[in-house]
Amino acid sequence: MKRYLLTLTLVMMGIMAKALPISEVRENARFLSDRMAYELGLTPMQYEDCYEINFDFIYAVNDLMDDVVYGAASALDEYYRLLDYRNEDLRYVLNGTQYARP
Repeated sequence: MKRYLLTLTLVMMGIMAKALPISEVRENARFLSDRMAYELGLTPMQYEDCYEINFDFIYAVNDLMDDVVYGAASALDEYYRLLDYRNEDLRYVLNGTQYARP
């Protein structure tokens, strides 16, 4: 799970300069989901659920990323709150072994 957080952080830092169009949000969500599928061996149903969770997260933090990059405390708090929601959702989708994998 730590790798995914690192990957997610790197992806989000890459999009820091502007709000993304919906096509790029989809592309980034697909990238994260593909990586999760490859490393965790997701079932097709898990893959679709992970894609939706990743899409919702990236879409939600899209407008925050400029402030997150510059270290605004309120933006960081909101980012981590949304990240906690994402991780909680993933806990329901992934089995215990998949979720606990580093």
